[in-house]
Amino acid sequence: MKQDLASYYIRLIKLNLKRLKKEKNWTINKMALTLGLSEGYLGHLLSLKSNKTPSITILAHICEKTNITITYFFEEFSNTSKKD
Repeated sequence: MKQDLASYYIRLIKLNLKRLKKEKNWTINKMALTLGLSEGYLGHLLSLKSNKTPSITILAHICEKTNITITYFFEEFSNTSKKD
């Protein structure tokens, strides 16, 4: 996979994770508690400046906890060009 394409999908996943947080009206603390993840780890996943990326296992876990499909993380939406 080309690095540009990999970077694109990593950014898209992170932006959609941020979108999920906003849609649920969660604080990082509430999101971490709901998903069973640490606040620090979640903060890294939400940061576009961090090189931390969620594994497919973590994405599947989030999907189970929030009743969304995995495709949610790969959807483009109007804020995908927004800076962190």
